[in-house]
Amino acid sequence: MYDNQYVKQQELNTPGHPPLGAQEDEIDIRALALVLWRRKWVIVNTAIFLIVLSAIVVFQLTPRYKASAMLAIESRQNSVVDLEAVMSGLGTDQAAIKTEIDVLKSRRLVGKLVDSLDLTNDREFNGELNTNRSLLSYLNPLSYVSDSWKDAILGTKPDARSEEEIAETTRARVIDAVSQRLVVSNPPRSYTLNLSFESVDPKKAARIVNRLSDLYLTDQLEVKFEATQRANEWLNERVAQLRDKVRQSEQAAQQFRERHQLVQTQSAGLVNEQQLAQINTQLVTARTELARIEARQRQIEQNVADGRIEESGLIEVLQSPLIQRLKEQESGVQRERAELATRYGPKHPKMLNVQAELADIQSKISYEIDKIVAGIRGEAEVAAIRVQTLQQNLDSLKAESFEVSRAQVQMRELDREAEANRLLLQTFLTRFKETSSQDGMQQADARIIAKADTPLMASFPKKKMTLALVGFVGVALGVGLAFLLEALDNGYRSFDHLRQDLQLRSLGMIPLVDKSALKNMKPEEYIAEKPNSSFAEAHRNVHASLMFSGKDGSTPKVLAVTSSVPGEGKSTATLCLAQILGRTGLKVLVVEGDLRRPVFRERMGVSKEKHLSVNDILTGSAQESGKDIFKDEVTGIHLLWAERVDDPQERFTSAEFRHFLAEARKRYDLVLLDTPPIMAVADAMIIARHAESVMFVIQWENTPKGIVKTAVKQLAQTQIPIAGAVLTQVNIKRHRGYGYGDQGYYYGGKSAYYTN
Repeated sequence: MYDNQYVKQQELNTPGHPPLGAQEDEIDIRALALVLWRRKWVIVNTAIFLIVLSAIVVFQLTPRYKASAMLAIESRQNSVVDLEAVMSGLGTDQAAIKTEIDVLKSRRLVGKLVDSLDLTNDREFNGELNTNRSLLSYLNPLSYVSDSWKDAILGTKPDARSEEEIAETTRARVIDAVSQRLVVSNPPRSYTLNLSFESVDPKKAARIVNRLSDLYLTDQLEVKFEATQRANEWLNERVAQLRDKVRQSEQAAQQFRERHQLVQTQSAGLVNEQQLAQINTQLVTARTELARIEARQRQIEQNVADGRIEESGLIEVLQSPLIQRLKEQESGVQRERAELATRYGPKHPKMLNVQAELADIQSKISYEIDKIVAGIRGEAEVAAIRVQTLQQNLDSLKAESFEVSRAQVQMRELDREAEANRLLLQTFLTRFKETSSQDGMQQADARIIAKADTPLMASFPKKKMTLALVGFVGVALGVGLAFLLEALDNGYRSFDHLRQDLQLRSLGMIPLVDKSALKNMKPEEYIAEKPNSSFAEAHRNVHASLMFSGKDGSTPKVLAVTSSVPGEGKSTATLCLAQILGRTGLKVLVVEGDLRRPVFRERMGVSKEKHLSVNDILTGSAQESGKDIFKDEVTGIHLLWAERVDDPQERFTSAEFRHFLAEARKRYDLVLLDTPPIMAVADAMIIARHAESVMFVIQWENTPKGIVKTAVKQLAQTQIPIAGAVLTQVNIKRHRGYGYGDQGYYYGGKSAYYTN
């Protein structure tokens, strides 16, 4: 903030003037619209330039046509017979579909397409065959020289590759060109694939897409056929190997069985096991029989020992005819003895004979019984021998069985291996028959649901859309450029900006007079010619503002007029203001303080020999010269012109100049000191010290803000109050477009108050 005792802060925060911070924070839509309106030709020209440039490029482009086909991934497979396929069908997840998209765009499949349609000999894809030159190629200076010269200029070597390498490189380049124009996509939540291709020939585009679709389906069948063929070959080899392995395992089992004499019957397993079971059964039977015979033997021997032959229970004794006859004889002899005992005594010969006969009969019976008992003993011995023999046989078979069991473990292992090989052989043989039957039953995992038709309209370039988009971009770029130019505009256009940046009071703005209106007149002459013009009224407004710019609201008697740099209209404003005041009857003296570039003598027609100059006053030779102060006959103003000198600063610090101004204050109502620009020389600050106030002149929209700020800061060091600022050379027509609503808005209107 710079010192200015005549600018009060209250003036900026009155109800009619909201706080500056609030003004800056608000977005003024109208101001933005006015910026666009002011810069409308920038926007229009930018858009037109881009549209024309784009049109030139677009209409030079070769049109391309897009042909599209549609494939469907089959999620269901036809099953003629219930056989498991070698290759399973495609999945329907996104990964599987993405894989198929990659297959369609793969270099292998595109290479098949290139070979099948002979695209390596197509100029569209093989740039080496294209002899037509584009417009841009004419800008390349190397296009006008031969290949040998190109190699010499670029330092490259001639191509030494073989024809096969060149052909392979050309094919790879064509594959890249075709792949770039091929687009494969999958719509969301769909099992379909969209194929599209762009070409300069619509028929060629459709032919390429349809051919690629056919190649894709054929490729699927070939892949499945090759997989089935490889599976058949592998299964055939495996079956042959398994046959040999089964034969070897069966032979090994049979040889082991023969080596260990493991004879096996169809009904009861191995012979050894059958014999062991039989002998074990016989041994149990023999032991039972031996026990029975021994029990009979013990019973008979006990009964015989007890004399109870009849109670022995031996069937052989009871059923023996001889013993029965002897028993009958014994019974008869006993009856006879009983009869004889009744008649004879024990010593009687008859009794003795009977006794002897009975003893003989009983002896025979005992003998027969002993024979029977001896037979039973023989049976017991035979049974015991049989049991012993069977036990020995059983023990022998058990020992052999242990050996056989150990051999059987290995035998069963060999049998299991042989059986496993037979099962594996059977499985592979069955699968081989299944895969062999699938050779002619392969089907693709996709199908064509829409073939590509020949496109009727070009897909590239979209001229209308492109030009419309470029037009939109041009307008957007123009708008951005307009705001950029507005932001880069570094001059002051309104007093609001001056108040915000410099806290300077507004004295008024002076419009720029059109050259056609001047008609070779000077601005001060134009005021005399057009006293009721807006140009003249602007200077009256400046005077009105100056009337209240002095101390205590008074009008300053000595006013310095300065600016930042030359060419801002400072001297013109001084002369015009003086003439306006002179017409009102005020006594005005204009003092030209720029001794480095004086202009008043030529502009006002001052006579060097007749009229006093500032130099005469500063040197104290005014009275001796006999000259008078120049007086304008029309307005009555007085003027002291200046001559160029080398040391103006010393002149303005002289006592003569101070004495002169003191006398001028008494004789004139207003003394205007036209000083040099502040940023050019230091004279202005020295002259301004002799003034009561300073009027600061700023050229509208032209003087950079930084220079103005620096100049005002330097001027503030003089401690001389700044009465305010005047904006000069205001382009009223453009100023109205900013919508500031100040004096300039009305100067440019068709008002009955002004006669321009």
